Amino acid sequence: MFTLVYAKDPIWFSDDGQQIYLTVRFEEINEDLPFNACSFDPEPHGRDLYNRAKAGEFGEIAPYVAPNIPAQNQPSTTGTQTI
Repeated sequence: MFTLVYAKDPIWFSDDGQQIYLTVRFEEINEDLPFNACSFDPEPHGRDLYNRAKAGEFGEIAPYVAPNIPAQNQPSTTGTQTI
């Protein structure tokens, strides 16, 4: 188990409300780390951080923003195909 020094800047990380992105610092790792806390995390500290963030302990959770993934040219399936 890790000892939390602080967690900050929570952001919803999924549109289903099951993941929250945080910046965390643990005593055992003396640097800020990105952390994706989720309700289904297999590790107890991950579920604990999720529940505490959701309860507002680390501040208001910023809204989820879907990634902007540009459409790419996709190969056509019409015409002659050589594989």
